[in-house]
Amino acid sequence: MLPYRYHSLEYNDSIRVLVLHPSSNGSDPLICTIQHARLSDASLEYEAVSYTWGDTADQQAIYFHNGRRKLRVGRNCHSALWHLRQKHHDRLVWIDAICIDQRNLTERADQVRIMDKIFGGAFGVTVYLGEATTGSNILFEELAEADKLLSQGESCDRPSPSDSIIRELDALFRRPWFERVWVLQEVYMKDSIKLMCGSASASSEALSALCYGYRNTRVTTKTLPLVLYLVRHSLDEFSTPQFSLWNLLYKSRACLATDPRDKIFALKSLIDLQQQSEMDYLIDYSGTFDETLIKTAMFLLPVLGLRILAAVRHPHERDIPSWIPDWSQNLPLLYPHFDIEFYNPNPAQAAPKLKPLTEQTNKLYSIANGVNSRTQLLATGCRYAQIIKRSQVFSFLDVEDAKAQMERLYYSLGNLRQLVNLEDIKDDYNIYGQLEQEIADGRYIENICCDWS
Repeated sequence: MLPYRYHSLEYNDSIRVLVLHPSSNGSDPLICTIQHARLSDASLEYEAVSYTWGDTADQQAIYFHNGRRKLRVGRNCHSALWHLRQKHHDRLVWIDAICIDQRNLTERADQVRIMDKIFGGAFGVTVYLGEATTGSNILFEELAEADKLLSQGESCDRPSPSDSIIRELDALFRRPWFERVWVLQEVYMKDSIKLMCGSASASSEALSALCYGYRNTRVTTKTLPLVLYLVRHSLDEFSTPQFSLWNLLYKSRACLATDPRDKIFALKSLIDLQQQSEMDYLIDYSGTFDETLIKTAMFLLPVLGLRILAAVRHPHERDIPSWIPDWSQNLPLLYPHFDIEFYNPNPAQAAPKLKPLTEQTNKLYSIANGVNSRTQLLATGCRYAQIIKRSQVFSFLDVEDAKAQMERLYYSLGNLRQLVNLEDIKDDYNIYGQLEQEIADGRYIENICCDWS
């Protein structure tokens, strides 16, 4: 049987839509048709499918042209389509593994650039979480009861979920979908999101209500997945795309991607619409991941200055300069105040632009003279103070241990004011208060080495 052959997309807003043909026999193979469409077509209706690729080596066939051509896709993609197939009617869906020619790197980049429009143009988003289990079926029965109340416009005033339901909720959050970086933009602020486990389905609103025990009380001590937050909340808006990307890179650092370049590319759609075009040139699948890291750092540097070094972690095995952050690393930067504009919307104050040091001031600036052709960072500074004592090197077993040690350090700073001659720094920040706040915010943790072994 001949393999399916893709035809090039004609316009900048062109996409492919998969027509999933019906069958009342669950054992029938998946028969589909691919149609070309334009996002600008007001009559276009389709639903977007959010899922995880899983093991791409484990493949199943779907068929086109009445079974005369076939395309092999990952088992998870095949499973999602099998459960989405209707008995009597066609179903029009957009699913990336099929609707994008994955072997065409140029097309992949072009489609990634309009991914927000693809998911935004769908009448709904269906999230396929994987095959059902006995436990997930019990959980989704609970979610279905919550959905009944929500669909009637009533508050979800149900008894707090049982311990067994909470255990199944924790198990659900361990499914790979909740860890993938691409799903962030696929569900961000969408009005209609349906979750599926096998053939069981529920709304994202019901899941959110369950997480808080229906009574605004968290029922699980585990950190809720970032993607669940993004369904209902908008992200902080920042004054530049560099600040926006910087904060998103931090927030999504624990997320996973099959292609590490997508750890960066997948965030574009989460940035303010007016700023997204400035990120377009970063999206290039013809470059290596190391090249992508360098381009990203060069994009961030003019606005962030030397603050970019707060994201650098060593050792790593990448062929990049030592000052370039490796965003494939999942080492924790504790507390949300890594986002340097959290309290200060003025980028000039939050991260001074690179500029020469003047003789008229004794304040400390982050200064870089430039970056040469070998991507070496050249920096100069001024003598600000003399270090007379160093603390021990902190070594953390895990995140909880890190928090505990930082709390002890914070509360040991009670006599810090006695060590500072405030008369000598009356024109600068209140160093006692500033340092105390930075310890509380976790900013000092950014420069402490962690041993996670």
